[in-house]
Amino acid sequence: MQNVQKRRLQGVAAVLAAGTGYAFMSILVMRAFKLGLGPIQVIALQSWLASLVLLIYAVFFQREIFRVSPHTFWLLALQGVVGALGTSVFYAFSLKYLPVSVAILLLYLYPTLVLAAGVLIWHKRVGLQELVALLLTLAGTTLASGIFSGVGAVAWIGIALGLAGAMAYAVFNIVGEIVLAKVSPLVAMCFTQWVCSIALFVMLKGDIMSIPWQNAQTWEVGLLLATVASILPFYMILVGIERLGADKAAILSTFELPMTFILAAVFLNEFPTGDQWIGGSLVLGGILLLNWRRNGEQTNEENINKKWAN
Repeated sequence: MQNVQKRRLQGVAAVLAAGTGYAFMSILVMRAFKLGLGPIQVIALQSWLASLVLLIYAVFFQREIFRVSPHTFWLLALQGVVGALGTSVFYAFSLKYLPVSVAILLLYLYPTLVLAAGVLIWHKRVGLQELVALLLTLAGTTLASGIFSGVGAVAWIGIALGLAGAMAYAVFNIVGEIVLAKVSPLVAMCFTQWVCSIALFVMLKGDIMSIPWQNAQTWEVGLLLATVASILPFYMILVGIERLGADKAAILSTFELPMTFILAAVFLNEFPTGDQWIGGSLVLGGILLLNWRRNGEQTNEENINKKWAN
């Protein structure tokens, strides 16, 4: 019993730490933009440095990381390209058009998108709890996006990019729970990062020097992105999913929302409007409600996930 409680507390601490690290990502990305880097360059800088650190660690300390089955590798590749890379790229691009507070709200629509996919694709029945959560998140995002205040064409592009990031993040979480039944969080993190790096190398057509490596500030921002906003939170969220399950981890990961608002105010002098605070509260409430499962529902989902893992 004590071991179960200890694992639960470790999972909670891991997810809260991940939320703080991911909240810093928005601040660091905006700082990189000020250095003249574009969204793809920022993500490449982050991914390449993180991948290099993980590769050195794996080669010298844990070579067994490289031993994964072909089936597991393709799952990790899917999580890396669609989930991790897709989320990072779409979110970084959305920050070019939207305030940090709105971009992070759009990203956290991913539980609602998972529900919508279940209804449309698998014809899942929606109960009152899910319906209320759906309405809360949609109303909150609409309010926080500034639509009622009037938005231009550029802002609509940002909203579309933010929604695309939420879809990619939904894929990351769904595939992540399946993968973690087969490999450790460390293995999952390494392979998804390495796949991201290779994909970015292809996207940039091998032009590594498009990043101003001669600038000391580039290295400073890059290393912070690679460690504080990538390796550490990436590993922590996977540990949280492993110890708590995807549903409970998703509930706790909403800690990133208020933390991002606070950091944006402190570091970027970007203070959310009243509508954004209200909208953020509605989205947070909707996410908590949507992920709140009864014990029977949790057991049923866990059995389904085990079936898929086998």
